[in-house]
Amino acid sequence: MTHAFDHLHELVRLGDAALLRRFGPQAIGVLVVCSRLLRPQPIAGDALTPESFVAEARQLYAEYVAGSRALGEAMGQSADAAHRDDLVAARGVLQSFLASCSAPFYRGIATARLEFLDSK
Repeated sequence: MTHAFDHLHELVRLGDAALLRRFGPQAIGVLVVCSRLLRPQPIAGDALTPESFVAEARQLYAEYVAGSRALGEAMGQSADAAHRDDLVAARGVLQSFLASCSAPFYRGIATARLEFLDSK
């Protein structure tokens, strides 16, 4: 099964003209799903226009990349601390990430990891 972020990546690999030609219900659906995962206030599909579509796709992808990097960094630091048996630091890294992240997708992952650490 292909994830919405994979579809988004395929879209943004296109040049602007080719991306604009993809404007339609399927591509709009990809942007709507991704925005639900990345933003507390998702895009309404009917709000996307051909004029806004390319910029919105590229912005969502930038948010995806930045969020993935930030989560990866936090998870790595937390894992390093947990490996040293410093669960306070491991939790602190994740709590700090959660305080700065508004993306539901990344918050869910970090929260699950924090709950796991809390169960130790």
